[in-house]
Order: sequence, then structure tokens, then C-alpha cells
Amino acid sequence: MQINWELTIAGLSAIFSAISIGFAMYSFFSFRSLNRKVIEQQIKINDLILNKEVEHIKENNRAELRAYMTSSSKSHYLVVTNTGKATAENVNLDILVDKKFQNYFCNIDEIFPMNLNSGHSGKIICSRSYDFPSKFTIKLTWDDQFKKNNVQNIDIVS
Repeated sequence: MQINWELTIAGLSAIFSAISIGFAMYSFFSFRSLNRKVIEQQIKINDLILNKEVEHIKENNRAELRAYMTSSSKSHYLVVTNTGKATAENVNLDILVDKKFQNYFCNIDEIFPMNLNSGHSGKIICSRSYDFPSKFTIKLTWDDQFKKNNVQNIDIVS
């Protein structure tokens, strides 16, 4: 029996070609699936980066005001501080106490409205008597680069 080498080589070539085509198809569809997953992950990463940038911009354009009472020797002060990263412009202060205690805060009209840079404070002199309330509320209004007419009520404990 004589082997037909041409036919054998052609058959082996066909088998090898079929295996190569099968591997190429498998690689193509596997790469497509992997590529789709990579694209979905990249979209999620881009969204997270975009959200982080938006929050960073908001944080840098927002002023945050804090207030507290402090004392030094015989003087009492109401301190308003900007702890945010942006300048608080046109800061106004309303002290929400009984009318008879409104005059206890001496220099409000001289100081407010004011601008408070980041990290800066404004002090209001407060004269106190024994009947002065130990807790009262102040209302701060201000503008910053993020929003106009910000309003915050702060309870002050003295």
C-alpha cells in the first residue's frame, strides 16, 4: 500500500487550517467580551473621576461658617470663622434673642456685612449680664462662588 503524500499533506493542512480558524474565532469573540468589560470599567472610572472633580470644584468654591462664644479676661466675644476654602462674601449676622438682649452685642453694625476669607474670623464684642440666656441662636447669611444667599442657623452655648 502506497501512501499518497500529497493527499495526506493536504488533509493535515486542512485540519491545521480548521484548528487555526477555530482558535482565531475563539480569540476574536473572547477579545470582544474582554474589550466590552474593559470599556464598561473605563466608563465607570471616568464617571468616578468626573464626580470627584465636580466635588473638588464644589468644595473649593464653598465657604463654611462656624460661630462660637469665647472670653478673655473681662470681655466676651462672638466669633464667626470661615472654615471653607472659598471667600464668604456679604456675610450678615442676625442674633435671634429677645429684644432686650439685642443691644448686648456692641459692634454688629460696624462689622457686618463683611467678607471673610478662608481661615479668617470676625469678632463681635458681647457684654453679658446674669440674665443673659446661656443658649441662643444666630442666623448667618452669605454668598460664595458656589451659591448665593446661603443661610445657616447656629446654636450658641455660652
